[in-house]
Amino acid sequence: MARSLVPLAALLVASPLAAQTTMAPTPSAEAEARGRRVADTGTLASLLPLLIAKDTEELINQHNELDDAGKAKLRVVAAATAQIGMERMLATVGHEYALRLSVADLKALVAFNEGAAAKAWRAAEPQVIVATMKTIDGFDLKKDSWAAYCRSPGVTCPATDAK
Repeated sequence: MARSLVPLAALLVASPLAAQTTMAPTPSAEAEARGRRVADTGTLASLLPLLIAKDTEELINQHNELDDAGKAKLRVVAAATAQIGMERMLATVGHEYALRLSVADLKALVAFNEGAAAKAWRAAEPQVIVATMKTIDGFDLKKDSWAAYCRSPGVTCPATDAK
């Protein structure tokens, strides 16, 4: 499954929200501010720290040549780099919400996202996603679908090289 932030961000951008047309050419300052608050309190904002930590540790593990000081410095650099990327992503998400949602909708979303139930949901969400990812680790839709198709009655597929 996804091994970096890019696939998750692409998945979130490919949602039905991304297909909607814009409501206005330029959102108001209030819409921009509320859109950013929705972004800052939304799913992506709650998942990014988990993904950043995972990617950072994978990066550290790829560089056995680093001593403890080098690993510590790389963590600091990765955190700063991630902060820049996270800021850019959340600014874009907030702006896109401001383009596509009314101020009334944004107000309602901010109220919900800042409420106790949404905070509890976001706190649980990373662990829920980690558990879900473990259940689908190794799932390959193309490979598994082709194998199932080839096992279907009346279907003959070319032999594949066993490697």
